[in-house]
Amino acid sequence: MEAELQKRLLNKAGSLLSRRSYSRGEMRAKLAKFAESDDIEATLDGLEALNLLNDAEYAYNFAASRIAQNGWGPIKVRHSLLRRHVAPDIVEGALERVRRESGDEIVLRVYLDRHCSKTGLPRDRQGIQKLVNHLRRRGFGDALIFSTLRRVIPDAAWEYFESGD
Repeated sequence: MEAELQKRLLNKAGSLLSRRSYSRGEMRAKLAKFAESDDIEATLDGLEALNLLNDAEYAYNFAASRIAQNGWGPIKVRHSLLRRHVAPDIVEGALERVRRESGDEIVLRVYLDRHCSKTGLPRDRQGIQKLVNHLRRRGFGDALIFSTLRRVIPDAAWEYFESGD
């Protein structure tokens, strides 16, 4: 019976992994419907031994794709990976690896170019505030937002934004 259960768990895991990558925590949650915790852990250990589950690579690939292709900031990526049951130290390692390779400001500038390509950068207080709020929702930190916007928004518009006049 034990071998049959292990085979069923491996088949289910293989079926799931054929569609997309999963973190160990996500896979544990998916397999929890079919077996007890000890059996699941043994299956997960086997999948890791075969390098079919690798949280470090999963987190890096997730972070790199969301940042480069979707314009997510590191804060949003961090929260999303934590919701996917990736350990916090692995999340931080993946974000640091992406940051070393691409740099936060470059990522934000590329996103700004794409986001503001049709309408251009805002030139009034309300437009700048909307852009700042939008970038916060995308997961960029305030320090990065303000330092980058100071470089790309004309001084006159930026002074108007800071003074509130």
